[in-house]
Amino acid sequence: MIKLYVMDGVDEIQSIDLGGNSVYVGRAPGNHIQMKDAYVSGTHLKIVEKAGRYFVEDLGSTNGTFVNGHAIPPRVEIEVEEGIPITIGMSLICLGKACLDSVMPFVDAIFEADTLNDVVEKSQQRDRPMTEKNTMELVYNVSTVLKEASSLNEILERILDSVLNLLQRMDRGLILLRDTETGNIIHTHSKAKRSGEGVAFRYSRTIVDRVVREGKAFKIVNMVGEDAESFSESMRIMRIKSALCVPLISRSQVRGVIYLDSIDEPYGFRNEDLSLLTALGSSAAVAIENALLFSRDASLSVH
Repeated sequence: MIKLYVMDGVDEIQSIDLGGNSVYVGRAPGNHIQMKDAYVSGTHLKIVEKAGRYFVEDLGSTNGTFVNGHAIPPRVEIEVEEGIPITIGMSLICLGKACLDSVMPFVDAIFEADTLNDVVEKSQQRDRPMTEKNTMELVYNVSTVLKEASSLNEILERILDSVLNLLQRMDRGLILLRDTETGNIIHTHSKAKRSGEGVAFRYSRTIVDRVVREGKAFKIVNMVGEDAESFSESMRIMRIKSALCVPLISRSQVRGVIYLDSIDEPYGFRNEDLSLLTALGSSAAVAIENALLFSRDASLSVH
């Protein structure tokens, strides 16, 4: 019998024996696994076992389901392997014994650390663990720590701090939020490792526009090499050597992007970092949308 590991940002990690061919996950009492995460739908996810293989199906949830950082379509069964992180709302779930290697070694650090950066620094001391472990550690801590943030700017600052600390060779970061109805930019928050270097108007609009349009993550590994011919002259003028950009998707809409670049040298990230950042984006988008709604409600109450 396979185990399901659940991290919902409310309780510590739980392990549950999955029995039967189908298991339902959601906030409603009738589910086999009842979540406490307010961003998980009443009946959010179904897990199906077929001849020793496991499949997940998003049941038309409000905030969607992400497998290894990638949104899956609703009402479609998607096969998942053991140890692969599944994000629902601001929670993570994971199937099988492989989760023990990905999850348990850093559980104590998660609950003892005062800040997200404490845990990021500890993971760096372990020489950057493999993709699944990085993904589950960073996304879980973002979903937990961001709940304590008191404002939108604080949420955005914490996201950029932790991502730039983890991706040591990336120099600058930007979170851009957009109005999903008009497409207009409604908020930006930027950070650079070099003091005094503003990045709010120095990002690659070519990359950002592409990610918003396609709703998919995008990367440039080496602007001075084989990738150079495909991109704009402005990117060369800005001295961008490598870049990562992922969409912030909530309720099946692109709410904005997380954009990172390096200007000192190419190869500022590893290929698996794109998967990690995409997984982070799904949890961050929920926290950001909630902060925007809170801000709007507060503004209306004042008026």
